[in-house]
Amino acid sequence: MRVLPAAVSALVLLVPAIARAQPQIPATVYGSVTIDGQPAPTGTEVRAFIGPVDCTQAAPGERPAFRDGAATAYVVTVLHESQRPGCGRTGAVVTFTIDGRPALQSVAWEPGPIRLDLSLGSATTIPLPTSTPTPPGGAATPAPPPLRTGTPPTDDITPPGNLQPGGAGGPGGSAAGPSMQPQPGSGSPLWPWLVIPAAGIAAAAGFAALRLRRKRPAGD
Repeated sequence: MRVLPAAVSALVLLVPAIARAQPQIPATVYGSVTIDGQPAPTGTEVRAFIGPVDCTQAAPGERPAFRDGAATAYVVTVLHESQRPGCGRTGAVVTFTIDGRPALQSVAWEPGPIRLDLSLGSATTIPLPTSTPTPPGGAATPAPPPLRTGTPPTDDITPPGNLQPGGAGGPGGSAAGPSMQPQPGSGSPLWPWLVIPAAGIAAAAGFAALRLRRKRPAGD
């Protein structure tokens, strides 16, 4: 009967060790890059460090910054310490370099997306464009609908066209109205379409590493 308590105690001690060995989701830091008050040139490279360790997932030159409207955007995946020793853990300070020069900003590491605008030379940053820009001068007030004048309609007036179901332009039918489905705007910002896939790919890599670790034979 002493075997069962011993097995339970061993299991309790083993669970924390397994949890520590599991790869964790990295941090995905994104935002704008500004140099001396101006948008950084396309191709500018942003790297992330924790202490002296380069914790950037991408290889040098693999994911440069790019222009997005009036700003320059970047996306950097910062690895967890289970993926690279000495890297991310909750609360660890992440510093950045812009083309090899230290950025003025830093952030505490945490898993998942983190928004941070970076700058060199001046603390002024040019923010990324938003998906719902405000028109100049603030939101416009819609004009009230015009008042109808003249004799009000009576019940015996037949509306134009035929309201019976029918194909567009077919007999007894009327032309189809404009589509109400939303169309992609030509001025939509690009950075959300890069942040979401980057975070998803980083999470998938972490889970794939976990599955491979679980399948590895115990003797390896």
